[in-house]
Parts: sequence; C-alpha cells; structure tokens
Amino acid sequence: MDQLQRLRLFSKVVERGTLSKAAADIGVGQPAVSKAIAAMEEELGVRLLLRSTRTLTLTEAGRRYYERCRQALAVLDEAHAEVAEGDVPRGTLKLHGPVVLGELFLGPATVAFQRKFPQVRCELTLLDSYVDLVTEGADLSIRLGTITDASVVRRRLGTMERLLVAAPGYLKKHGVPRHPDELANHRAVRFSGLPSGNTLTLPWGANSISVEMAPSYLSNNAITLKQALLGELGVGLVTRWLVEEELRRGKLIVVLPDAPPSSLEVSAVVPTAKFTPTRVREFLRLLMKTFLHVPGMAVTALPPQVDSTL
Repeated sequence: MDQLQRLRLFSKVVERGTLSKAAADIGVGQPAVSKAIAAMEEELGVRLLLRSTRTLTLTEAGRRYYERCRQALAVLDEAHAEVAEGDVPRGTLKLHGPVVLGELFLGPATVAFQRKFPQVRCELTLLDSYVDLVTEGADLSIRLGTITDASVVRRRLGTMERLLVAAPGYLKKHGVPRHPDELANHRAVRFSGLPSGNTLTLPWGANSISVEMAPSYLSNNAITLKQALLGELGVGLVTRWLVEEELRRGKLIVVLPDAPPSSLEVSAVVPTAKFTPTRVREFLRLLMKTFLHVPGMAVTALPPQVDSTL
C-alpha cells in the first residue's frame, strides 16, 4: 500500500470511527487496515489512534495529522476533478440543503440541472443541520441564516424576506398588535432551537425593540409551523415564500407591517476557496435564476462569467 493510499485509509478510519467500517468502504480486509495504521505510526514515531474494543480515539498528534491529511487529499482531489471535468459539467454533484427549501426549490433545480447536463448525477440530501462538506465528500451546501464560522468558504446568494404573520381567527380572538411591545401578550409559533430563544427584535422608527414572546408551539419544520399558524395557535416569523399563497387568499395576515423583521441570508458553502468544479458553478447559475422567481427573494447578481473560486 503506497503512501497516498495510507493517507486516504487513515482519513477514512477517522471519519468512519471504526477499522471495520473503513475497511468495508475501501474494499479491503480489517487486518490490512490495522496493519497500515500500525505502519504509519511506526514510520512517524507517534501514536495516532487509541484503540479499545469498541472505539477509536484520536491522539493530539493524530488530530493534527488528520487535519493535514484532509488538506492534502482535498488539493489532490481538486486537481483531479479540474482536469477530468474540463469545461463541461460531469461527475456527481453532491449537494446538501434545508428540508423545506430543498423540497420546494432545490429539488426541482437539481432535476432541471441534470436534464440540461445529463453527464452529471445529482445527489441531494436534505437536512436542517449543518454538515462538514469535506467529511461528507460533498460539493456544495445551501444554508440559511448568518454564518459566523470564519473557516467556512461561502458565497452570499441573497436574502429572503421574513414576515410576522397570524391567522385572522387568532387575531380576532386575541387582538391585533399595534406596537412591538404588545407582542409580549401574544402566543408565539416559532422554530425550536433558535439562538435568540423567545426574544424577537423588530425595527421601530429609528430604533429597534426586543420583546419576549412565550411560545405556544415549537417545531424544527417550516411546513409544520405554517400549519400551526393556520390552526390559529399564535403569531409566527416566516419567510414570505412559505406563506405567499396563504397571504394572497387571506388565510394569514401580516402583523406589524411597519416593523418588518430582518431578512434571512442565503449562502452557498463550498469545501475550499481554491477550486470550484464546473458542475457547482453551473448549478449555482441555474439556482440563482430559479431564486429570481421566489417571492421575497433578493438575489445577489452573478457576473456573466463566474470565476473558479466563486
């Protein structure tokens, strides 16, 4: 087994967590994996992994070595992809995105993209939690909200308008708030796990006002929250595209239209700033054209020719 194979094997062991899973992924026997790791440790003169009957734990030296391995392998994979793909999208586009946004927009976009570029195979995974693209071997992730992680390579695609809404029946029973402070007397329908918790901040004149709203219904799914709002369970903060039809039909009403909540950022996250495959750049072009037709979406303009680093 050459050095490059051993680097890939070691990285796979760390990412999969066991020798047996790494061996199965690579297609070799577990003894071969154990022997290769032992040879690496002997060559380096340090212990990389602490083994027990059930778990593997990285030593500090192992952690540093793994980070270097990831970087080296990423550069090699990028070079291979750049040469192999050329100017025509091909290969596998492995994409992650939020569940509801994915169902409504990313799914149709990937279908249209693969029809346009049949040499590409799309692999779309929808989940609302963030993923490590390098560990997952993914090309791209679409994320909502402010990204504060400085290690993440991202391009801002635009913003999504958010609204505070409630059902007419709820407002008839509990009154229509005329000032942000009055929201403290209302029930909240909101996403679970928000960093801001029960605090809602809205602009008011030249200032902003923060108010605590006790939640009556919590969920981590946007469609479920919309159902709760339609069920007259409270006031909720949603993206315009989620409720545009309900607003048009009068099933939901905008609350405090003179105090619009801040918009939600939409970003594309890629594994590295050095090289972005042609398939990713072309997909982003198509996706941003799709976003132009999304209610409440303000798209960041793409230049005619997007460079290789996004």
